[in-house]
Amino acid sequence: MNRRELRAEIARVGITNRCLARELGVSEQALYHKLGGRTEFKESEIKKIIALLDLSPRRVNEIFLT
Repeated sequence: MNRRELRAEIARVGITNRCLARELGVSEQALYHKLGGRTEFKESEIKKIIALLDLSPRRVNEIFLT
């Protein structure tokens, strides 16, 4: 997973970490751990992120499959 690119997409959309955490159903601290690589995103969370950020298939590959 390319966490730097994921953070860039989050910034591009303008969604806050607080809002993203709420949408994923996790605490802000849990989100920071996931973004920092301490814990992994669940498949269901990844699907929500893709939808929230409106990621193209190319960006999904660049972010989640590298």
